[in-house]
Amino acid sequence: ATKQKQLRLLGNPWLNRSSPGQQQQQQQQRSQDSGRSAGQGQYKIVQFNRGNQTTLSVTADPQGQYTLQRSKEAAPSQDPAASSKRRSSGQSSAIALLDTQQLLWPFRRLKKTLQATFLPAGYPTSVGDNYLQYTLWQAVTNFATTANGVLASTFLLYSVGLGAGAIPTAGALNWVLKDGLGQMGTLLFGKAIAHNFDIYSKTWYFMSFALLSTATGLEIATILVPQWFLVMGSIANMIKGLSWMAGGSTRSVFNLSFVRDNNIADITAKNTSQYIFASLFGTAAGVSCCAYIGQSAPLALACFSALAWTSMYSAYRTVKAIPLPTLNSTRLQLLAARYLKCIRTNSTGMVGFSGYMSYQQQPGYLSYQQEYDVPDEEDDTCEMQLPSPLELAELDPPMPWVTADRRIFNPAIHVGTPLEKLVDEYPSMLVVLLNTFRYTRYLLVPERNAIHMVLHAEAQPRDMVQGYLQACILRKCLKTGVVLSPDNLPELRIVLHDTLLASENLTPPFMRALARQGWQTGKIVVEAHRRRARW
Repeated sequence: ATKQKQLRLLGNPWLNRSSPGQQQQQQQQRSQDSGRSAGQGQYKIVQFNRGNQTTLSVTADPQGQYTLQRSKEAAPSQDPAASSKRRSSGQSSAIALLDTQQLLWPFRRLKKTLQATFLPAGYPTSVGDNYLQYTLWQAVTNFATTANGVLASTFLLYSVGLGAGAIPTAGALNWVLKDGLGQMGTLLFGKAIAHNFDIYSKTWYFMSFALLSTATGLEIATILVPQWFLVMGSIANMIKGLSWMAGGSTRSVFNLSFVRDNNIADITAKNTSQYIFASLFGTAAGVSCCAYIGQSAPLALACFSALAWTSMYSAYRTVKAIPLPTLNSTRLQLLAARYLKCIRTNSTGMVGFSGYMSYQQQPGYLSYQQEYDVPDEEDDTCEMQLPSPLELAELDPPMPWVTADRRIFNPAIHVGTPLEKLVDEYPSMLVVLLNTFRYTRYLLVPERNAIHMVLHAEAQPRDMVQGYLQACILRKCLKTGVVLSPDNLPELRIVLHDTLLASENLTPPFMRALARQGWQTGKIVVEAHRRRARW
């Protein structure tokens, strides 16, 4: 009854079950309302859809009959300045704007069609930062690799006798054999390296195109030595299989990093559409190259080199555009170095170089708890200086052991080193390690050229973060000239204990800073081989 009363107040005649006298009063009231302003008694709703807006308005006549009106037009800009400017413009400007919109309508329609075909629904709010840049560079890579693939397939056919007029039976058999042997090799090598894809996803994505270019070069070279067709074709097919395995596996990681609206399936589907579109143009370009160069090996080499360079450069730019929020060994070291540099500067006044830590201190033992003093809870200076995933993407090297800054990554940090190799000749050092790290879930063994980390079987992400903080402090210690060797166990024990206390104090604020900047600290993968221990 209450709901019907509310609906009657809205003037709905189908639910108005009043008495005849009340109906006459309401009719008089509607007659009075009809003389009011046209804005009263109207209901309007505007729905936005891909740059357009549909307006539905309902008006009531004096007899209480409703009329629905529809209008569809381009959605206005959300810029307040632009909206104010539109409101202040005259009727002539409105007419000119209408003419311009009519002229630009085909282009807007084309833009919407392309966006609906190649970009996820709701773009750009439904995907992460740098998605368009990542997509464009990936399209260039797919174009170049497809064109090179057409060139390689053509020269493989020339090698088995296509140029002679017909492919003999032996050539067809060799073609089948090289596919089968190549697939067997892919399975064997995939078993050995697939566990690295999660840790170094950017590295293996970049390496997948290097492998694909190598395989393409081998296939083209078969025309020079056709008697080695089976061997070279099988090796090339195996390398291509590894390339597809690495590229497809790591691409799924990238797609997941761009998800913002639970739309991983949509992003993956649009990724496939983008690949098909780029491959179509790549196929056309490859066919044109083959028609021009014929069976000329020098021209084929020149065409292959240009396309291979294009694919490698675009793959490099693709990797640089991906803001992965997950933490691996490389990103942890970059973030820990930046954070420790800020803490050390605030504590001692010493300033680093290139935005990272300074290693120009005089040799000798230091109190690391004083050098890396824990900031106050109100002081968020170092938290704000920690880069976000988008800011770190450009600094994250695709091949850390080749292109990384040696001032940051040297000495290297190795996780999962067999402990027996480290303490085989120094049993007393194992006693020092177990006493120092008795209540932690990792061990650190510093050497002159490397720092080895052994994780406990129950180690959690927090333990890994603390271990990397301590390893980075030890790295600075080694760079200043301090010798940490089993021959001087007292000094080794003191340095390990002092750096352990410093890293324990710094871990909570560092974890808060990581979470604040958008890093995922719930799952950290830093070990290719799971060689953990219990103590």
